[in-house]
Amino acid sequence: MAVARALVCEDDPVARRVIASLLAQLGIEVIAEVDMVSHLPRLVRYGRPDVVVLDLLLAGTSTPDTALDDVSSMAASVPVVVFSAYDSLRDEALARGAYAFVDKPDFDALSRVLEGLVGGESASG
Repeated sequence: MAVARALVCEDDPVARRVIASLLAQLGIEVIAEVDMVSHLPRLVRYGRPDVVVLDLLLAGTSTPDTALDDVSSMAASVPVVVFSAYDSLRDEALARGAYAFVDKPDFDALSRVLEGLVGGESASG
């Protein structure tokens, strides 16, 4: 079986490193770490990740609506796990196709969701 591949989109460098470490512990290869949403469409298209871990509000995202549009556009081709402190956006992110919404900074919950995803289980948002 091929190794699962992930993109991490997070503007906090400490959180980005923790997420990348967590993914590595799960046996998921991090193919890119970015801090701006403008890089995502190209990376999703050409990198073909198995999952995207996305903070909703980043540099390059001016409004929650823009971030949610990004979820909608990516969710059609790759599972998007939203990792965000903006719980008020949970329902809308899930409605727009996010695989799961995990409250930041609950790294244990993020690990469980990602482990379930690569193990083929369904998410419980």
